[in-house]
Amino acid sequence: MKKYLLTLLVFLLLLPTKVHAQEWHYPMDRYFERQTLKGFGQLIDDDFYKGKESLFPFNRFYGYHAAVDLEMIGDERKIDVPIYAVTTGKVKFIGNLQGYGGVILQDIGDGRTALYGHVKTARISSKVGDEVGGGKILTYLGDEFSAETSKERKHLHFGIYKGKDLYFKGHELSHEQILSKWEDPNKYLKEKGVRESEGKQITGNIQTEKKVERSNFLDLLKIWLKKLFQ
Repeated sequence: MKKYLLTLLVFLLLLPTKVHAQEWHYPMDRYFERQTLKGFGQLIDDDFYKGKESLFPFNRFYGYHAAVDLEMIGDERKIDVPIYAVTTGKVKFIGNLQGYGGVILQDIGDGRTALYGHVKTARISSKVGDEVGGGKILTYLGDEFSAETSKERKHLHFGIYKGKDLYFKGHELSHEQILSKWEDPNKYLKEKGVRESEGKQITGNIQTEKKVERSNFLDLLKIWLKKLFQ
């Protein structure tokens, strides 16, 4: 009997008390405050550009916007503005593309890929294949109207693609294509438990598996078993 109880005690002592959580974050501080120009699924046409010529002196793209654009706030034009990994995941692509300048793709699980566009590739400390922790600085916004932004204004183009292949479109031809290929980043991150308070990021924790609530029972059982063998 005691041999059986001893085996049970060892088994219980080795059991984990909880399952690790996956942390989620916004890619920039003051996330919602920055969404003042291009929203997810918004139709970008000639009417959109009227009166905004100074913001788009070189490039004009058309179609349904596949991401959210996060703009500068205050005096950020001449300072480094950090971009954060929205969750822990491997870097899939780092490079410079026409229309984006610097681009990072990150595997964020669930068969989804995060796209961070108009960023400084020279400031990225990770390489393709590296795992980046959620909330860690990936890089910084590219300088406005430079090669780092493909001559765009200084801002982050942030999208969540419903796939794991390397896909870079910033606009789609139809709203149906947007819904089939892209997540609404605002809704997606909200569902993951991310929230904002007073302009600062607050981590959202989503359990990757169902948490086993047994800590109090196990603690009492361990104490009883230990006393039994004293």
